[in-house]
Amino acid sequence: MRIGIVARTDGDSDLEMVAKVIKYLKGEEVVLEPGLAKKIGGGAKIQDLRGCDAIVTIGGDGTVLHAQRLAPDVPILGINLGRRGFLAEVNPKDAPRALRRLREGKLPVVSRTRLATTLAGKSLPEALNDVVVSSEVPGKSVSLSVSIDGHEALDFRCDGIIVATPTGSTAYTHAAGGPVLDPRLESLVVTPICPTHPRQCSIVIPPESCVQITPTRPGRAALVIVDGEPVAKVDQGKKVEVRRSDYCARFFEWESFYRKVKEKLL
Repeated sequence: MRIGIVARTDGDSDLEMVAKVIKYLKGEEVVLEPGLAKKIGGGAKIQDLRGCDAIVTIGGDGTVLHAQRLAPDVPILGINLGRRGFLAEVNPKDAPRALRRLREGKLPVVSRTRLATTLAGKSLPEALNDVVVSSEVPGKSVSLSVSIDGHEALDFRCDGIIVATPTGSTAYTHAAGGPVLDPRLESLVVTPICPTHPRQCSIVIPPESCVQITPTRPGRAALVIVDGEPVAKVDQGKKVEVRRSDYCARFFEWESFYRKVKEKLL
């Protein structure tokens, strides 16, 4: 197998785990992300991660999102050195067993919904967790109109709107009071962030729906944030469209979804 490694490199424990993973994968063709290869040196092999059969991430959920952006079509197995670990679900002590099963081809691969976003017709990066349209100025609210499949659904002042996949329902939208969705559901969830009207709630919508979000307050622009990364400014009257992508993310499954919910959310 050709296995790529993407890792957080800001701590000694991260690099120690990288060395262990390389040792566990002895006999396979191991390819390192360029930043990681530069960090550890030693003639490490650098290659396009898109050509790998699998990617192993070492870090937290943010590292998984980074790897997914680098190689969106390659299945990922995440070793968790972060806090929650919903995407990076392998505990470090279980890493040898998980990597052995990966090499033996015994880990199932599951698909996860991604989001495609356009701003005024121009494509933006795709999201695995969520797309957020929020105020350009921290601490200031923004007025947003939200339409779903051409029907006006929400219109209020708030800190922002989250459109999340089932995978992302355990992340930002959950913190904002949204529901947790089983990742086998092909639904999307739209959640307001701190709306001035306290009765505004999340809406779960069909996967084929198109969500349009438009800033309506003159002189108050918004930002589009994709999986935590600001990607574009939205001026008043411009439309952000979010819909399910034609392409899925793929992950090697290690733990059951409900076990993770029980251990990490309840």
